[in-house]
Amino acid sequence: MANITLSAPLVDGSLMPYIGENHSCEEIVSFVCSDDCGPPPQSVLITVKTESGKLVEISIPNETDAIARVTVDGKAI
Repeated sequence: MANITLSAPLVDGSLMPYIGENHSCEEIVSFVCSDDCGPPPQSVLITVKTESGKLVEISIPNETDAIARVTVDGKAI
């Protein structure tokens, strides 16, 4: 099981869940990158630059038994 959830808070106050902790990282990558995107990706990388200038990266490997990894300015947290 993955250590990540993906959802969308809706304007009416409800929540649309896309991915829950009962999904594997492989299932999350498949959700984000369908079969139509070419060769299978090794992972999905989400990068965020904060207002203070820190670089936050979330890496979701394309593996069933893996977990997502988070780094801030290149350091694992």
